[in-house]
Amino acid sequence: MAFTVVSLGGPVAPEGEEMLREAGVTSLHTGTYPAKGEAVDLLSRAGADAIIVRLVERIDADLMKASPNLKVVAKHGAGTNDIDLAAAKALGVPVLAAVGANAHSVAEHAFMLMLALIKDVRNQDAYVRGGGWDKKGYRGRELRGRVLGLVGIGMIGRALAAMVQPIGMTTIAYDPFAPAAAFGPHARRVDSLDELLAQSDVVSLHCPLTPQTQNLIGVREFGLMKPSALLINTARGEVVDEPALVGALTSGRIAAAGLDSFAVEPPAKDNPLWALPNVIVTPHCGGVTEEARREVSLMTVRNVLALLQGGAVDQHCLVNR
Repeated sequence: MAFTVVSLGGPVAPEGEEMLREAGVTSLHTGTYPAKGEAVDLLSRAGADAIIVRLVERIDADLMKASPNLKVVAKHGAGTNDIDLAAAKALGVPVLAAVGANAHSVAEHAFMLMLALIKDVRNQDAYVRGGGWDKKGYRGRELRGRVLGLVGIGMIGRALAAMVQPIGMTTIAYDPFAPAAAFGPHARRVDSLDELLAQSDVVSLHCPLTPQTQNLIGVREFGLMKPSALLINTARGEVVDEPALVGALTSGRIAAAGLDSFAVEPPAKDNPLWALPNVIVTPHCGGVTEEARREVSLMTVRNVLALLQGGAVDQHCLVNR
C-alpha cells in the first residue's frame, strides 16, 4: 500500500528522505512556517497519511482533519507544545516525538552559551571588529568552581552535567518528576526550584513546556537568583516570562542570558532583548546540528514507517498513549 507523508516546515534530512523513497512513500513538504491555509490545502490534496512537524506555528484540529487518511503526527524533535495533543487524542491520531535524538547537540549548545557569556565573547568580538585591542577592560571569568543548576534532568540535562564536570563545575538539579536514578553521578538533587535558583551561578532550563512550566521563571524567581547569575534557555521560550527577563537584565538583577528559544518564534524585529549587551541569542538551532538533524530525521522516519506499516514503534517516542 502506498503512503504519503507531508513535512510541514521543510523536508527531513536527505538520509530520511532516502529512507522514505526506499519504502515507496511519497514525500511532500512546505517551506518554513507555512500559512495555515497553505498547509491545509496540501494535506487535503495529497491525502496525507502522516504529518511530520518541523517549522510550523501549530498543528491543530483543522490541520489534522484536512486529510481523511491521516494516521499519525510526528514531531521532528522532542517538544510537542506546537501540537494540539488533546485534539489528536480526540481524533484518535497517535503523536510521535524523536525523544533523545538531539540531546547531545542541545547540551553542547547550552554549554557553548555558558562559555560565550562567561568569557564575554559577544562584546569582545564587537570591540576587536571596531578596532580595539586593549585587554585591560576585559572582565571574563571562569566556570571552574561555579554551580550549574539544571531545571529538568532528562537526557539533555544529564549530558550537560557530564560535560561540565571535567572543568570543575558542580551540578545541582530540580525535577519533581524524575526518579532518583535519573540524577546519575554528576548532579545532586535539590528539593525545590527556589533552592536551586538561590544556589546556582548558572541556571539552565531543560524542562518541557506545560501549563505548569509556562512562565516558570518570572519576576519572583529572578529575585531569588544571584546578581552574578547567568540564565540559559535551550528549552522553550514560554518557560520564561520574557518581559520579566528584560527587566532582570536591564536592572542588573541577573548578569546575562543565553537564549536559543523565545516566547514568540520567529521573534519580533523590535524585541527589546536585541538591544541588550548582556544577551547572546541563537535561532532555536541547538538541536539542529548536522548530526542531530540526521538522527532526528532517521528516528522520526523509522517510527512513522513502523506505524504506517504495522510494525513496532519505540514506546518512548509515543506521546499520547
